[in-house]
Amino acid sequence: MKFLSLSINLFFIIFAGVYFVFPIDLNIPAVDGLLDFFYHIGLVISLLVASVDVYLKRKQLFKNIDYYRLFITFLATFTACIYIYNRKTPLGLSILLLGLCLIYGFVRKTYYSPHPIMVVLFLFSSLKIMSCLWSSDVRQGWAHIDYYTAFIFLPIISCFYRVEAKEQKAFIYPIFSFFTNLLTLTFIAYILTVKQLNQSFWSFLTLNKEYLGYNIETGIYNYYQSIGWSKTFHPSKIAWILLTVLAASYWLWQEGKKKIITTSQLSFYALLLLIVSLVLQARVAILGFFILVSLFIWVGLMRYVKSRKNIFFYTLLATFVAISGVILSITQTTFFSDPSRLKMSTLVFKSFFEYPFLGGGAFHEALLLHQANIDLVSLHNEFLTALSDQGILGLLLFLAFHILVVYYGLKNKYFLGIYVLLAFTIFNATEGVMGLPICIPFFLFCLIPPKQT
Repeated sequence: MKFLSLSINLFFIIFAGVYFVFPIDLNIPAVDGLLDFFYHIGLVISLLVASVDVYLKRKQLFKNIDYYRLFITFLATFTACIYIYNRKTPLGLSILLLGLCLIYGFVRKTYYSPHPIMVVLFLFSSLKIMSCLWSSDVRQGWAHIDYYTAFIFLPIISCFYRVEAKEQKAFIYPIFSFFTNLLTLTFIAYILTVKQLNQSFWSFLTLNKEYLGYNIETGIYNYYQSIGWSKTFHPSKIAWILLTVLAASYWLWQEGKKKIITTSQLSFYALLLLIVSLVLQARVAILGFFILVSLFIWVGLMRYVKSRKNIFFYTLLATFVAISGVILSITQTTFFSDPSRLKMSTLVFKSFFEYPFLGGGAFHEALLLHQANIDLVSLHNEFLTALSDQGILGLLLFLAFHILVVYYGLKNKYFLGIYVLLAFTIFNATEGVMGLPICIPFFLFCLIPPKQT
């Protein structure tokens, strides 16, 4: 029963492989309504298999957690899980999550000193909201950052509710189990797609967004069919949340003598994630995967280095190599290069000299893009957005938040916060997720070193 979930996933993949290899006269995507039926059945099976898997490990996951706190953990898990299906749903769930945490704090009369990480996060969020005041269009500025009105309560709530160490595994493992099944579903959907189009199984290795062609009727690339089960329907957003769960799951795999996540489970997830990232041509996830794996290797190697000076030296060297690798990938390959991003960066730096300290206010990034005839409302880079809209003060607060997470992680030998933050940072540097509702469950359960119970 230990490998039940893994065995079921392997069975379905092998079954799909047989369908692909043998000349079976059934083209599922071509049959009207059959593909949607496949998606629905796949989602149901994914949920059922994950539920059974979690139930079988219930003693390891939920032991000694009181019912109210367990319900909060379940809600946080559900909020994270639902994002991959519909990224708009977590808003209401995240607000409910914060409300329940606050009620718990009032009833139990718990109060914790504000953690420096959350203090800086509160200051950054406050500056984001206040930047509407010096925006050239206050109404547009407010509409641009209104989601921070929920996010700003996270640092406040953290003074009344702190996650305990035993609750983190109850938060991470169910997501890991469910997402493993969704990776399998996506991979099988890809197999159905390449069979329908009579393409090579290895087509996903081409690093070309047109590798499966373009559907004129729908106006999207054919590889999008692999994520037809999701209303989020955005390759980068789906691949990123899968990458974030890999980061958290690796930490859980390292923790404790009794492994909740086995080596075979983690390896299977990582392999499928890399394949699915290539299937979806999600550049941020492909680069992010190798950055995360490199960090895992570095942390493992540094355990054998006793001198702090040597650790510092090796860290600088590894950082230099990583940054150089990313720069070379972006500048020397057509797949990873993006001239439009370079143009947007130039716009921000020019704007910085005009509005250096507090920036141009909320929505200023959209005005810059409009003036440059770029059909976007966001710079797709939270660091540049902070510099553009909130100036050097906003950027420094945002950087301070990252530095403090790393500092307290190293100080307490607590790497979950560092791993998860890196996954968020990778996406924040290429798309943008900071302040959105999906941040709330992950930041609440992962960033601050937990209470030891």
